[in-house]
Amino acid sequence: MAMGIGTDADRPSAQEIVDRVEKLRPWLREQQAVAERQRRIPQESVERLDAAGVFGLTTPRRFGGADFTARELHGVFRALGSGCGATGWLVWAAAGGNLWSCAFPDDVVAPVYASPWVGNRTFAVGGTSRRMSGTARQVDGGWLVEGAWPFATGSVHASHGYLAVFLDETDDTKVGMVLVPKDSLVARDDWDAMGMAATGSQTVATDGELFVPDERFSTPRRLTERIAELTRQGLGPRRGGLARSLVTGTGVALGMADHALEEFLGAVGKRSLPYSPYASQLDAPVTHLTVGRAHTRIRAAALVADAAVTRLDRWDAEGREPSEGDVLQLHTDVAYVWDACASAVETLFHASGASAITKRLPLQLIARNCRAGSLHAAHGIDTWTENIGRALCGVESAPVSTGVLERRS
Repeated sequence: MAMGIGTDADRPSAQEIVDRVEKLRPWLREQQAVAERQRRIPQESVERLDAAGVFGLTTPRRFGGADFTARELHGVFRALGSGCGATGWLVWAAAGGNLWSCAFPDDVVAPVYASPWVGNRTFAVGGTSRRMSGTARQVDGGWLVEGAWPFATGSVHASHGYLAVFLDETDDTKVGMVLVPKDSLVARDDWDAMGMAATGSQTVATDGELFVPDERFSTPRRLTERIAELTRQGLGPRRGGLARSLVTGTGVALGMADHALEEFLGAVGKRSLPYSPYASQLDAPVTHLTVGRAHTRIRAAALVADAAVTRLDRWDAEGREPSEGDVLQLHTDVAYVWDACASAVETLFHASGASAITKRLPLQLIARNCRAGSLHAAHGIDTWTENIGRALCGVESAPVSTGVLERRS
């Protein structure tokens, strides 16, 4: 049975969860190919992770979930990523989305998280454009919602979803979020990707218009107000918002890079180098350069992530949110980490020879998953290096598009 509302003493520590995930690592690695074929995390993996307390990360603290520092979360995600990158991504995405629980009255959201459940209870989709969101129009007692929401990571295993909606046909600033049972939506089972295929990030849609009562509708303004209220009561989430979620999620990228380097070093002494004077790949100087280059990229990425985690935990301890400039730098750090890890994994993959393309060997899957993660809009290296470069040069620009979670009234 999944974690329900309990006391702090009932909750495992972050280190206990890391230790349990590390014990599960052989299983998670063994199931990676199965998960990719199924285009979802296998149910037995979900059950084992649930028993290990992992899905406490995807439940708000006031409803029995974990209350970890950024460093602790980052460590858990790195352990998960080293076992299965898609699994780490799913848990990370569901954990970040539960911040929207703060936007609704507790008597509305408490039943969602309190009843027994195995896996992540909720998922959230808050796209940056109308193409990735639905619409809502107000009626007596509530809202009529209609649309399709792609990339609904975590929806396969959840009971409820937080869905972004536009409230005006022409004004993109008027947005909201609705909380709906997943069984009121149509799952299109259309997630078939070259990387992160196992995350089950399918499209969910309404079948015509769906009525959502007023108490299950909220806005970014209400989210901000409710977080402030809960923080005054000592029940709020840790500070940092989406930037904190993105920084902690770099643990998934680093975990995949760790796994890739481990796989390469485990096989390097067994490979020959055809058409070369070296009987073993281990004897070739180019191999040493490859390993050194990949190791250095991973280490540099880890140091950037460590600095970002340190800043977030310091600001949280000081009781302050990151500034606009801080958020820009954090976004850029996140993009750097993902790109560096994906590049390191690809370096190792390219040096592994033609046999590495066979699906029975994990390096090709790690390479595809890590690069796919780096292509997420929030992780785009070109976008974020341009953004911070423009800021450093003092050049003003048009407003940057953001997801619903990042909007401020």
